[in-house]
Amino acid sequence: MLQISTYYCWLFVEINNHSINIAQSMQTGNIQKPKATGKPSLSFWQIWNMSFGFLGIQYGFGLQQANMSPIYRYLGADEASIPGLWLAGPLTGLLLQPIVGAISDKSWSPRWGRRKPFILVGALAGSIAMIFMPNSSYIWMAAGLMWMLDAGLNSAMEPFRAFVGDMLNDKQRPVGFAIQSFMVGFGQTLANLMPYLLPLLGISMVMSEDQLANGIPNSVRYPFYIGAAAILISVFWTIRTTKEYPPVNDKYKEPHVFTDEEKKSISFWHLALALGGAILAFFFAARIGGLVTGSLWGLGVFAFSYLLLMLPIFKEILASLSAMPTVMKQLWWVKFFTWYGLPLMWQYLSLAVARYAFNAPDAVSNKVGFEEGTKWGGLCFAMFSISCAVISFFIPRIAKALGSARATHALFLTIGAMGFFLTLTSSDKLVYLVGMMIIGFAWGSIMSMPYLMLASAVPKERMGVYMGIFNGFICVPQFIGMLTVPLYYKPLLGDDPRNALVLAGICLLLAAASCFLVKEIKATDEPTIPVELG
Repeated sequence: MLQISTYYCWLFVEINNHSINIAQSMQTGNIQKPKATGKPSLSFWQIWNMSFGFLGIQYGFGLQQANMSPIYRYLGADEASIPGLWLAGPLTGLLLQPIVGAISDKSWSPRWGRRKPFILVGALAGSIAMIFMPNSSYIWMAAGLMWMLDAGLNSAMEPFRAFVGDMLNDKQRPVGFAIQSFMVGFGQTLANLMPYLLPLLGISMVMSEDQLANGIPNSVRYPFYIGAAAILISVFWTIRTTKEYPPVNDKYKEPHVFTDEEKKSISFWHLALALGGAILAFFFAARIGGLVTGSLWGLGVFAFSYLLLMLPIFKEILASLSAMPTVMKQLWWVKFFTWYGLPLMWQYLSLAVARYAFNAPDAVSNKVGFEEGTKWGGLCFAMFSISCAVISFFIPRIAKALGSARATHALFLTIGAMGFFLTLTSSDKLVYLVGMMIIGFAWGSIMSMPYLMLASAVPKERMGVYMGIFNGFICVPQFIGMLTVPLYYKPLLGDDPRNALVLAGICLLLAAASCFLVKEIKATDEPTIPVELG
């Protein structure tokens, strides 16, 4: 399958008129010397190698997305509380990705480069969490390990996004993001197919007596162990085969001198973000423990956030918020509706499949059916990832034919919404499979087109920090969803996971409409990076 995928990657790049020499060495040390006017064009294999670690990272995300809700249910969590238990993802992403981006923008090591050290540390942390996750005995233990897992994966993911902006010229960026979309689809496909592939390799899915304590089956347990190895191996490959460009000059070492306008911006965002965090904490805690508990949490989060944002690293991040490119601001509503709705898919798809296709609303009433429903949910996510991997090769071509990145993204978001609506039409398990295949087409666009629109609008010397801030456009909607969905899950959605999927479809339609608020700009490739590699 990997050979077939590689062939299609090659064919895709050829179709898009990018010069490729597959006979070149698979080491980026052999990058062609560029013309004096810009970055060199890399070979297909050089782009492949710099993105290969993304495969392991996305394998980890795929396991998390398909299995965390069932793991929480195995450990006794209530359905309505599941969005809150997913808090780790958006919070760690919101905090870590801008920090990693800002620090890496100001970093350089002749031996290790700029982004690679952060990728390595994140991969190690994520791998450790993957090993311990399926051995969780309590809900709080699984939630804590999810925080560690998300911290590691988010720390590694942002540098991979920045890689494309750092290493590729404007003409090759669509290829870079397309290959990353393929890695997303292929990595998550492997993760979701593992319960079906392992028995074919002779690995028993039958649980021993000592494993029955937490109820988490081997069909979940073993893929997590394999995931830990996959993350490390793929990341080590990228680190070994990819050399980053050194800085153009030593300006990255100089501390930024803030103007009066920037100082005002820092003060505004400092207070605004601390207040925003306090308000979210108040409502989240008040829903669980009442007004007094909510007030205490709100005050505590405000004090912590205000002190945290006083650290020097946050000053540049806060100043960057007001200086955001116009395109980035316009993408906010696209990202908001997309990421308010998408978490509902990961939280409730497997539960909907178990309830309607296998008559298993929970693991207590029908343990066998719930396990089979969870496995089929994993297969649905695998189909979702396969369609993402396939469509990722054609999205740039479709965008070229339509002549508009925003129109292309709106089209695929609308297609994805239809996939969500399809799940309401039948309880047949095949309907969920087809629906997720359709949604996968939208996922391919979500993983590439917004970043493509952003990359050409962001100052190259601040690529890392803005890619990190852009992740906040993903995290904040998830916070709002985790806070609000439990409030109406029972009264408005009827305590029904399938209705949550319909809501996700409505959100994608709103995101599609918001695409037309974005004013596209024509990318240019400016000469900012020297020939020699570090």
